[in-house]
Amino acid sequence: MQRVLPIILILLLLPIHVSIISKVTEGKKLLPKGEGTSYVLPPPILKIMALEFDGLASDFLFLQGLVFFGSTSERKERPRLKEWEWRWFYNILNASTGLDPYFFDPYYVAQAHLTWEGNMPRETNTLLEKGSRYRDWEWMLPFYIGFNHFYFLQENEKAAFYLMDASKRQGAPSLLPQLAARLMYKANRTENAIIFLQEMIKRTDDDALKKMYETRLNALKGILFLERATAVYQDRFGRRPERLDDMITKNVIREIPKDPYGGEFYIDKDGTIKTTSELR
Repeated sequence: MQRVLPIILILLLLPIHVSIISKVTEGKKLLPKGEGTSYVLPPPILKIMALEFDGLASDFLFLQGLVFFGSTSERKERPRLKEWEWRWFYNILNASTGLDPYFFDPYYVAQAHLTWEGNMPRETNTLLEKGSRYRDWEWMLPFYIGFNHFYFLQENEKAAFYLMDASKRQGAPSLLPQLAARLMYKANRTENAIIFLQEMIKRTDDDALKKMYETRLNALKGILFLERATAVYQDRFGRRPERLDDMITKNVIREIPKDPYGGEFYIDKDGTIKTTSELR
């Protein structure tokens, strides 16, 4: 009887497995066409259906997500993905890593796109925390989590905790404990974000992602330049400038830097430097 039960289980699951394999061959037909078609099966169910082919199923789901994301590259509207599409993309990456939590690429893609473009830093951190538990030798994952807590969520204490975790892992740069200490002491949001991005660029092999990080780095350098100029203006005249042009008029700066995303920098009502492009 003990030998019969596994055979019966396989026979019961075989039709499901064959159905999944047949769907794989449909390629782009599986891509979501609307919000009603955006559902992704939970990882535990997919794990049962994949049988012993967890790695293959994980690769397929990740590829499916990349094909969909790439298919949106020619869209002219901004943001180029709708909210439900970002949610589907996140669910695909979550399902892929649920089948194979050691698979690094989905975490990498999530950090590159779900945070900046999809405005999903908390969801991204949920993925990254999964990866950090399984890939406990990998310092980049807690480093990314720390960055998201710092830059997007403005939770410096949590950011410092994850940076310290990253600093204890193999190959971690020596500056991480110092950066963690700075986060605990003072925000310095733009300046520290530049340090984060510079480190990301050093550790990124993908040319497209490196170029994307460099664009963001140049935008943040422009913001930092204007933030420091605003502080100089306030020291000289006892008040903040109302417009960026005021700093040119008063010879604090010669010109306003260009936003590499095509937007225009401006002083917000709360006195912070922002850009109409929202760094996208």
